[in-house]
Amino acid sequence: MRWVFYSLVVVNLVYLGWQLAMTAWAPAPPVTTERAAGPVVQGPPLRLLSESPQPPRRPERPPSASAGNPGLCPVVGPWAGEGDAERARIQLAAAGLEGRIRPVTVQKDHLNWVYLPAYPSRDRALEVLSELQARGVDSFIVKTGEDANAISLGYFSSADSAEGLRVRMRGAGYPAFVRETSRPVTEYWLYLPPQAAGAAALEDFLIGNPAVGQDRSACKGPQ
Repeated sequence: MRWVFYSLVVVNLVYLGWQLAMTAWAPAPPVTTERAAGPVVQGPPLRLLSESPQPPRRPERPPSASAGNPGLCPVVGPWAGEGDAERARIQLAAAGLEGRIRPVTVQKDHLNWVYLPAYPSRDRALEVLSELQARGVDSFIVKTGEDANAISLGYFSSADSAEGLRVRMRGAGYPAFVRETSRPVTEYWLYLPPQAAGAAALEDFLIGNPAVGQDRSACKGPQ
């Protein structure tokens, strides 16, 4: 009977091992997922930037006429004397081109001034001026500025010419000096209206007066 007991024990152990092996090799149950209830929300479709509607552009405004530079008017001259400029004005006015004369002060640079230093009084300067003019020397008295009561003997573009006059004046007993300076000179120009540009009357005038030049300047209103 003992062997029957041991046989049953062995059979039970074998059966238990078989059950454990079947459990280990059994496939896992499928995992199921549940979606949350409710409608599915979808985002807007992607769109290229070039396909997106663009805001309407404002039309560009044309530049204002007043923002540009003022017009240019013809200017003729210069004349050394106002009388010469006035005769030219009358001539052009007779041809239908009314103009205005304006004096312009310019500096004549790189000039050599020959002069006698300022005298202590104007009376003394007048005495010396009379002596010089009696000798035929072209001269005048400086009336204002730091050289008031000095006597001007002339302006020269050539340094040699100025030095020659200085030497001659010193030889005659007058303490002349030479100074490199600029001399203010008043020139007279005739300002014409804009319609005068290219006018036949103006062209004829310039041909008849070759010493007169033509330039352009900003148009100015009446003064």
